[in-house]
Amino acid sequence: MAALQALRNKAGIAITVLIAIALLSFILTDLMGQNSIFSNNDEIGEIDGEAVKVQEYQQRIEEYEAFTKMNQGTMSLTEDIQNQIREQVWRQMVQERAFNKAFENAGVDVTADELLDMAVGNHISPALRPLFTNPQTNAYDRQMAENFLRNKNQDPQASFYWSFIEKNIKQDRKQNKYMTLLRKSLFCTDSQAKVEADKRAKEVDMAFVGVRYANIPDSTVVVSENDIKARYNKNKELYKVEAARDIEYVSFPIKPTDADRDETIKALEELKADFAAEETDAYRFAQLNSENPAAERFVNKAALTQSLAQFVETAKVGEVYGPYREGESYKISRLVAVAQRPDSVKARHILIREDAKLADSLYNVVKKGGDFAAAARRYSEDPGSAINGGDLDWFTDGVMVPEFNEACFTGAKGDIVKVQTQFGTHIINIQDKGASSVKYSVATIDKSVQYSNRTHQDVYAQAQTFASYAKDQASFNAQLDSMNLVKRYGNGIRQNAQGVNSLRSARDLVKWAFKAELGDVSEVFEANDEFVVALLVRAQEKGYASIADVTPSISRELRNEKKAEAIAAAVAGKSLSEIAAQYNTKVDSANNVSFGSNSIAGAGNEPVLVGAVVALQNGARVEALKGNNGVYVAEVSNVETKEADIESAKVAYMQQFQSLEYQVSSVITDVDVDDNRIRFY
Repeated sequence: MAALQALRNKAGIAITVLIAIALLSFILTDLMGQNSIFSNNDEIGEIDGEAVKVQEYQQRIEEYEAFTKMNQGTMSLTEDIQNQIREQVWRQMVQERAFNKAFENAGVDVTADELLDMAVGNHISPALRPLFTNPQTNAYDRQMAENFLRNKNQDPQASFYWSFIEKNIKQDRKQNKYMTLLRKSLFCTDSQAKVEADKRAKEVDMAFVGVRYANIPDSTVVVSENDIKARYNKNKELYKVEAARDIEYVSFPIKPTDADRDETIKALEELKADFAAEETDAYRFAQLNSENPAAERFVNKAALTQSLAQFVETAKVGEVYGPYREGESYKISRLVAVAQRPDSVKARHILIREDAKLADSLYNVVKKGGDFAAAARRYSEDPGSAINGGDLDWFTDGVMVPEFNEACFTGAKGDIVKVQTQFGTHIINIQDKGASSVKYSVATIDKSVQYSNRTHQDVYAQAQTFASYAKDQASFNAQLDSMNLVKRYGNGIRQNAQGVNSLRSARDLVKWAFKAELGDVSEVFEANDEFVVALLVRAQEKGYASIADVTPSISRELRNEKKAEAIAAAVAGKSLSEIAAQYNTKVDSANNVSFGSNSIAGAGNEPVLVGAVVALQNGARVEALKGNNGVYVAEVSNVETKEADIESAKVAYMQQFQSLEYQVSSVITDVDVDDNRIRFY
């Protein structure tokens, strides 16, 4: 267990590495599936034609949750983390099933010997490095890894921990092998480089006129329904969509009332006498009764709020001030102590975590004049300061843990003291102290104003009243007007969404939207500190977008094409200046345009125009070329061919493969996925 605990302290780094690797390696598009009826009730979906059982999915979730709990040292996880784990597990299942087929076809695998090499050999996995790094040397400790692997089976938790990590690093190694195999198969020959170099060596200067589509009124062209239908049917595969829902909803925020604020003030008033009478530990009393407990510290008057600064000027030690309001909280504060203290201290220390005898021995040695810096470098278990002879440099009051802080700020310059903290035994040498000033120790109890059960019930009653009258779209809107409420919109809601707009924890509302019929009005749902009643106004199932949904984009595309045709006919045979005058624009120019140009000044991103003019000879003309933003007429005024740079061309050619991993991942994971987790989660 000791070895496992050591790993837990570093596991956050390891998980970050694994997640970073996964994000770099697998770029997944939205793979949400449609809600449907299954013949097998234990199936939550399909990935590339293979059924996914709810038992398998749930087991993976439980493993991930157990691993996360071990890392965080907690018995429970927040709802947000649980939701993140569900999404992560599903994405992993998609990528594994898609990639494992590619690995199998390519003969890519990882042997037991390789796994061992990744832990204790010459090719250490990046995910393991932070787990088995020696804090003293900051280097990977193979002996530490060997000890853990040798003893892991004696501890079920350690065995599970390693099993979880092992699966991840094995999958990562397969992916690295696969990508390396692909990269090694790509190269640029000299002939390919020469062709690329010749293209890039040619540069042209040109004059051109661009007639933008936006400058032509839409009313001048007609796009018929038949045109739209024909384009839709021709390019239907471009209009694939995932299941989504649109809702309209009304929100009833649950906010504290004046009565709730009075209750908060009353609660603090009742604590005030006991707070003032506390003789043992005022800070402990405050911490036990405060929503935001603060550690004991001294501050100067400038660090206090105006009201507290005025209070401490005249208050006696032990006196309590308040209740007073700050933001959304009410507070009472007690003046605990007033003292002359330095603003900062310079100190060095030696930390011994567990060996009390060693700590006592070192304390006696340095107390008698022994070399403090040498002892720190050799024995201190604080690697950050040990390398500098224990030097912590200057630090301000309240920065260190309380016991350490008090020893430094109450001791005298030159003192060597021994202090116990949560980290172990500290042997401290106070090297210097800054200028002193009057400082105040103020303990504070704060309570935010929370709505009461009565307020919760009153707001629910309002929402329930609305829902009782709103039975369909007409009555929903009528009730909005009657109660003077504001309608809100939730569009494009996906079936695995956990919230809607600012409504977090609105999973029940999302599930209702995917079960309801158009025009249905929901029951009252609670999300965060709001009650919500919703109306389903649109249901998009997985498949193809309707013609109505894509009509605006198709219409714009067809209008631009018709505008391009009209412009081409209107400018035929005219000079650039005549065209510019006709369309109230100007003749632009661009120099040094080559195949390497990304855009053209005055035109923007127009690769078709770049390709067309670079292919021309001096004096040639491009007639009415349809681009992204408009129609262009261009004349080449100069052509210059530089010496071909084959090496640069080869580099540029190979740069085209830099996105290989993204492209390959996108292709491999572009599998049919039916995601019906909404039936269970």
